[in-house]
Amino acid sequence: MKKLLLILFLPIVIINASDFKIAAGAGYKKPIQEILKLYNKNIDAFYGNMRQVSAQAKHTNLALIIGDKNFLQNKSNIDFIKYTTIGEGKAVLAYSKKIKINNLNEILLDKIKRVSIPHPKKAIYGIAAMQILKNSKIFLDIKEKLFITATVPQVTTYLITNEIDVGIINLTSALANKNKLGGYIKIDNKLYSKIDIVAASTGSCKKECKDFLKFIQTKKAKDIFTKFGL
Repeated sequence: MKKLLLILFLPIVIINASDFKIAAGAGYKKPIQEILKLYNKNIDAFYGNMRQVSAQAKHTNLALIIGDKNFLQNKSNIDFIKYTTIGEGKAVLAYSKKIKINNLNEILLDKIKRVSIPHPKKAIYGIAAMQILKNSKIFLDIKEKLFITATVPQVTTYLITNEIDVGIINLTSALANKNKLGGYIKIDNKLYSKIDIVAASTGSCKKECKDFLKFIQTKKAKDIFTKFGL
């Protein structure tokens, strides 16, 4: 009878193994995955654009959201307890292997047929991309070429599969996929608002979550973020 009870209760322990839940902007999936692998604890992670992540937080007990501080602080409608700095996000203009460009203005050329950006109302780099195009005064001239997707990874995928010519993504995604892209050029950061990447803690951030926050401030974790352009 005792053996039977042990067998019955064992699956419950396995199913309820996750320590806590986090979410992150889709453009930072690869560094976060590497961090979680190094940390080697049972943490559930969800990735999406900032609006998706914010909506998820309202329906689940997310302990941490990693993304743009400005969006999380002013547009998420979530009361965060603390913001832990991770780094500064950088926007780049990436191009597929079928094309070569040297500066932002070259997307005006006839050889560039499709330009992609993440959604400007939902994603950090969509907002930045729209600022870049408007502040550089080329938005109206390339409007017909513009192809909007949901997230940075989707823009990157279209670049890799040669379905678009160029796209505005973050440096993190460009570095993570540098062997699959034609290349990228850094965009003048004066053309877009500063992107402070933080880990924002909610009321669900308890001991296990706070231990993870300490870990992401260690040299091992910072080296990973640095490797991915943060």
